[in-house]
Amino acid sequence: MTRAGVESAPSKASLAPRAWPAAAGVFALAALVLFAYNGLRYANETQSELRLIPDLRYDQRLDFNYFYGAAEMVLHGDAGLLYPDCSPSHYPDCSEIFWPTDPLYSQPGVDDYTKAKAIVRGSYFGPPAIAFLQAPLALLSFRKAYWLFSLLSLGALGAFVSIAWRAGRGVSEMPVLLVGVLAFKPVYETLIMGHLAIFYALALLAGLLLLRAGRPVAAGLCLSFLALKPMWAVLPALFLLVRGERRAFAALAIASSLILFLPFLAAGIDTLPTYLGFVRDVADFNLQEAPHMFSWNGFLFKLTSGPVDQPVYYGLIAASLLPLLIVWRGGDFHLGAAASIVAMLLVSNHSVWYDWVLLAVAAVLLVLRAAQMSRGQRVETWVVLLALYVATSQSTAALLQPDRHFIDWYGEAFYSLTPVAFASLWWMASLSIREAGWSPLSLRPLRRRAAGS
Repeated sequence: MTRAGVESAPSKASLAPRAWPAAAGVFALAALVLFAYNGLRYANETQSELRLIPDLRYDQRLDFNYFYGAAEMVLHGDAGLLYPDCSPSHYPDCSEIFWPTDPLYSQPGVDDYTKAKAIVRGSYFGPPAIAFLQAPLALLSFRKAYWLFSLLSLGALGAFVSIAWRAGRGVSEMPVLLVGVLAFKPVYETLIMGHLAIFYALALLAGLLLLRAGRPVAAGLCLSFLALKPMWAVLPALFLLVRGERRAFAALAIASSLILFLPFLAAGIDTLPTYLGFVRDVADFNLQEAPHMFSWNGFLFKLTSGPVDQPVYYGLIAASLLPLLIVWRGGDFHLGAAASIVAMLLVSNHSVWYDWVLLAVAAVLLVLRAAQMSRGQRVETWVVLLALYVATSQSTAALLQPDRHFIDWYGEAFYSLTPVAFASLWWMASLSIREAGWSPLSLRPLRRRAAGS
């Protein structure tokens, strides 16, 4: 080697340490620009809708009208009438639904409570606990109740960001991620729809972080809030069992049972079988029509705008649970919790577009494990997170076509979020295999990692 070549070798080597921070800085700046641009657009659209919606109570884009109507029924002592009877002898009663576009809501001389009962009928899927919890809102006018609930949702969002910020102290990527959370499309859709999804995300994140901090009972109590949408409590409960968190699981099981079943005593115990029959009927219906869901049934429905091919559907569910089992087998707390969230969004057959705000919890968990990842794995993580972010925006835009005020529910569309989320699950499985250095077919027991790992 020439003298010049010998002298140039160290200088080239010295460029590498300086190149990585520069590349990371450029990447972070580009991500922040994307988040800022989208966040401003979404915030502007949301404030416009928040001002408009109180004047459009019976609107197809709003879930709060169902919640408010159910709360009114509780105040009037009609909690036992929240659900139509879907037993075979009463099926016509179950199938008679007054959609928000029904002329009933514009007819003069029809009182508001009659309209409230009509809009709840067959469209309110939550357990009675939600109606009892929100009953105080029905003491206010619809306009004031909607705005108050919107403020409470913003408060929950602020609490989510605060908790994630505190948990992520020392993680350089966390500030960028939280800007992305504030620019995440499902956050704004949840605010517009007047749904509880942000509260579910807060309870899920708080519960998992409490578990990581070694407070299992408090974690289980936090996670029990998910019983207000029971399907969200199933995989987190299984995650606790897989990890041997018996105290957390017991707290979750007991508190969830109380939240879910006690209100039936107030509504009338005969309401329980009616509710269970109605939920089964809705689950069956979701395999026929699911235009507003990003889970596998909604993805398949929108591809052809026809009934879901059930063998394909159940095959995709199995293909989604396999990587979850691999991740659970790996033993990493953050990875296992994040994979559980993505899997439950995919396999649920009522995973509505704004429910995907729960992806923010998975994102926080993935970034919290940055310290234990290699540089290449951290790059992979951000590629996956940005792919999910962009796919969520694309899929929501495809759903709300041609205009969010006149949605073509039955037009064909491609929801890219579903396959991207599926791919992210398999990426997490590959990460688990690479980090643990084990074969998913091996029966050799793994050393269980601590919750803080």
